[in-house]
Amino acid sequence: MAVIGGSGATNPPLIPDVLLTVSTTWSPPYKVKALVRCFGGGGSGSVGCVNASYTYPTAALGGGGAGEHAGSILELDPAVTYTVVVGAGGVKKIRGSDGVASGLAGGNTSFAGSGVTTITANGGAGGGAGVGGASTVINLAGAAGGAGGAGELYRHTGGAGGGATKASGSNGSNNCMTTGGGAVGLFGTGFAGGAGDLDGRAASNQQQAAGGGGVNGAGGATSDTTDITYGGSTFGPSSASANALAPGFGFTNNIVSVAPSADAWESTIDFWNGGSLLERVNHTFTQTMSAVSPPGTGGLGRNGTNFTVSYCTGASLFAGGAGIAVINYNFPNDYRYMIGGRLGGGGGAGGIITHNGSVAYSGAGGHGGVLIEMLERIT
Repeated sequence: MAVIGGSGATNPPLIPDVLLTVSTTWSPPYKVKALVRCFGGGGSGSVGCVNASYTYPTAALGGGGAGEHAGSILELDPAVTYTVVVGAGGVKKIRGSDGVASGLAGGNTSFAGSGVTTITANGGAGGGAGVGGASTVINLAGAAGGAGGAGELYRHTGGAGGGATKASGSNGSNNCMTTGGGAVGLFGTGFAGGAGDLDGRAASNQQQAAGGGGVNGAGGATSDTTDITYGGSTFGPSSASANALAPGFGFTNNIVSVAPSADAWESTIDFWNGGSLLERVNHTFTQTMSAVSPPGTGGLGRNGTNFTVSYCTGASLFAGGAGIAVINYNFPNDYRYMIGGRLGGGGGAGGIITHNGSVAYSGAGGHGGVLIEMLERIT
């Protein structure tokens, strides 16, 4: 058995890894042993518009669950045509009038062919939505991450979307809280998006938004004291406190940057040989950003009154989108800031209160994919 990249006539140059992000058929150029990773699609977040005239003037909106991550080491043959099915992320939800709408589940991803055991990674669930009157209890469970697929080497459940609670003592009206989407489980069960909590809030016209889950830590929960909530990251969990970033970050509020002008904010992802999975990522954006989150970082949650989206960031690769909740603001295209990261991240929730005819969007789930990492050539 010869190693890829070795010298000699029987060993051709290194076979590059393959990333498949659409359903297709595929065959390797040579017989190889490969680690085949499947990522299910992430669920989209829920959305809502509320105001004082609405029957249920308080809304709890949940982010989507991340897709499952399943893998096997397979011997692949160029004489076999393998079938790749890529699960799409749950599509964004739109609400232009009072009320709420739950998110949609992500699709399942699979890799199959003659002589191999099929790998399947299931999609994450869409975020739920809870509504209530001034004294109604809300206890919204977080959207489940993808689970129950098939992989001979491992099966990692996707991170859940953030849950949300409101106690009966929270007697304010015209309130909205949004939670973050879950992150893909690269090394075990994925981390959850940040949760929402309006317990004990008696005031009206309150809005809260949580951060997205990261690949090595949960997103920050909603906070009564700040309008910015950070996502988890490769370095650990986030914090709901202002300027309390996950370890290893150097960003501050005034340089967390604008997102690009396309829905799929990571317009390209290029994998190359060498380094770890997370190191083999190159972002190409449609618009220059003054600060770019590293791979695996959850979106930054934002809430406020008539704010501009220049303080928001989208989720990066594998991570969960953040929640956005605002008062009196029309954000016709800004749902892109809540999109889950590519390869299975969950979408964030979106909400608006006292909307005055505005339209609210939730975040779409990240699409699934299949990553084939070549280990060695079989002679």
